[in-house]
Amino acid sequence: MVLLFKHIILMFPPCLCSNIFNTAMYFGTRGNVIPIDDVPDCATWAFAITKAYSASVRAGYLMYQKEYPSVASAVATIVGSLGSLTYGSLSQWTWLGQVQLWDMMMSRELDDPTSWVGAYGEIMKEKWDAMIDGFAGCPMIEITNPQSGAYAWLKMKEPYLGVQTSSSSPTFFLQVLGVQASTHSFVFRGANPADYYGPGYGIFDFVRVQLYRDLQVYKEIARRAKFVCANPNTAIGDFISVNTWHNIARRGVRRLSSKTGLRHTVQSRRAELMRENPELTEAQAHRLAETTEMTLALDEAMEKNCAPEYTSSCVMAQWNHYGAGRDFS
Repeated sequence: MVLLFKHIILMFPPCLCSNIFNTAMYFGTRGNVIPIDDVPDCATWAFAITKAYSASVRAGYLMYQKEYPSVASAVATIVGSLGSLTYGSLSQWTWLGQVQLWDMMMSRELDDPTSWVGAYGEIMKEKWDAMIDGFAGCPMIEITNPQSGAYAWLKMKEPYLGVQTSSSSPTFFLQVLGVQASTHSFVFRGANPADYYGPGYGIFDFVRVQLYRDLQVYKEIARRAKFVCANPNTAIGDFISVNTWHNIARRGVRRLSSKTGLRHTVQSRRAELMRENPELTEAQAHRLAETTEMTLALDEAMEKNCAPEYTSSCVMAQWNHYGAGRDFS
């Protein structure tokens, strides 16, 4: 969304602001209270009415200051009819269903632990506690935003910086932990991560994990993280150890077979991995080959179809098409 409105932001000192996650339960570091005094002065706000209960449903609205009506007009022109109710994205009964949900959420005081927001805030804390505990003291990767937001934002540590090269899938999570996540590399929009995180950081050295799934999912991620962080030579099931991942990734991912010169298939990549890495079991090599081919296809699709804007709608479409729905757990 940011790139879509870039020219609007340049036209006016007050910018277009995203209010998608501005919901009480995502302010764990503020006692689940929205810090109203910190709200910036924005010409236009983009709200989501669904992020209070879903990571997949998309519905929202815009608000703008009357002082800047041309900004709202420009936003409406860019968005067009595609995302509007009249286009049919949400039928009347769905819209009324949204109203019913919000009526339910607002039926009790927000600080009531039995209210939707109160209970959700407690669940978010439990999820965060599991993630924080799982990655505490990990020598490979760390959480940067504990108890803050609907997503955990993790960064790799030395000597693992620069090892991940996928623009879409963080291979540490996918191939070591067996968890699908996103590098979210496109969000930097040309900015240099080293300016914010220190020397050596690049756009692929991060992992974004959404916290919308069941609590048990994050407890399992934490269990796996503790296991591999404690010993880089140990592997979980048919996934690979940290050291094996590090050694293979540093050599780079070849798209062509060294034996035939043709584009790899899962089968040819599995055979090559076993020749070059005798410590791998056949099951590990197959899983690694499968996830590598999926990641390459997704990276190529994003570059072909989404660059240079990398809009959320395009990125999510590639994820859905090129295997993000597969179960590698």
